[in-house]
Amino acid sequence: MLNTKQKLIESMPALEPKQIVLGLTGPFGSGCSTLAGVLKENHKFTVFSLSDYVKKEWLAKNPGKKIEQASREELQAMGDYIRQERGPDALAVMAVSEATDPGKLDPILLFDSIRNTAEVEYFRKMLPSFYLLALDCPQNHRWSRVQVRYGGNYLQFLNDDARDKNEDNINGQQVALCVDDADILVSNDNDDMIRTTSGWKGRLNEKIKSYIDLLNGIPRLPTEEEIYMSIAYSASLMSYCFKRQVGAVVVDQRGKVASIGYNDNPAPLKSCIEGFYGCFRDGYIDELMKGLRFCPECGKPLTDFKYPYECPNCKQNISRLIIPDRAIGRCSALHAEERAIIDSGRNNLVGCTLYVTAFPCFTCAQKILDVGINTIWYCESYPDQDGLRAFEKAGTISLQKFEGVKARAYFRLFPRWRPQQEKSMLEKRKK
Repeated sequence: MLNTKQKLIESMPALEPKQIVLGLTGPFGSGCSTLAGVLKENHKFTVFSLSDYVKKEWLAKNPGKKIEQASREELQAMGDYIRQERGPDALAVMAVSEATDPGKLDPILLFDSIRNTAEVEYFRKMLPSFYLLALDCPQNHRWSRVQVRYGGNYLQFLNDDARDKNEDNINGQQVALCVDDADILVSNDNDDMIRTTSGWKGRLNEKIKSYIDLLNGIPRLPTEEEIYMSIAYSASLMSYCFKRQVGAVVVDQRGKVASIGYNDNPAPLKSCIEGFYGCFRDGYIDELMKGLRFCPECGKPLTDFKYPYECPNCKQNISRLIIPDRAIGRCSALHAEERAIIDSGRNNLVGCTLYVTAFPCFTCAQKILDVGINTIWYCESYPDQDGLRAFEKAGTISLQKFEGVKARAYFRLFPRWRPQQEKSMLEKRKK
């Protein structure tokens, strides 16, 4: 049946091409700048980079210096400053204003260096043809690409990376949330067979071409992974978590859905928004921070100390220093993977596949291993390291990074073949 459907899809005429607007997001070192170059050179995109506005502002505030002298930390801080002073979507406003200036409007536009969810929302509001593409790569692979730039300072790289993924600062870098909100996810892991710049560009061009075809109206069927991951994302909408909505679906060896799950408080507890009028975990952190009188890093008094709990003297984020896991263990919710396993009831999950919109934490990893699930497809730029180590130590789990069209764009990009075929059949009957 799948082959028959594919033939029907392939027989459909391509839709009329419309304006294509892409946004690029992803952790630094994942290859977004390289992909932007590929899209510009091979697919004739006009590129606008949000980081250019940050660099311009930094140069204005540091006369006589060159942009090469700016550290990533300084540029991150400058981006935060711009968003705080002019609104979290300020960089997107600048980019759209320049891109839509009379005489500059191009039918295919690309906005690079998107790092805040407010920027994504603004692009979607102002440009109906906008799609967000996330480029992803494991942290250790990214380090191998940027270590020369960091002079081998791995700790500084980790600090910058943690700041880049921060989900709590509305004016900061929220790359993890942007990747989670992407329409299309593409993996750009290291490949030992590719050792040249042209090789990297060629592989990225090969990967991106099928999505450019889709955007241009050339139809194809969704992959099996795209179908099941869209179900997981649909399940995530049942969550009322303040932090992130996560969905999971367990698929048995016959390809049948065994159970679904989402993250939220277990019955009879109400969701945090109703039961605690705020995030339970945030409340725990607030109480802990209120008891501090001196900075544990520099030792100076903490005056007017409040969220986001940065020391006014050394600028260290104290909550992350004292609670590096952001008090995950104090979360009152069942995780999506836990709920999917519990709700499976008496179903035997040995050999099943789990699709999850994040990456399992350590406690979920324990349960996944115990029930015998052997394959996990996940969407996550920053996998939980404790969960990852548990899977690696067990050696029984095949971890697969999802690539493809995500649920938000699923029905915008994939064709409904029936209306086209019905029209064709009616025309044949009339002859």
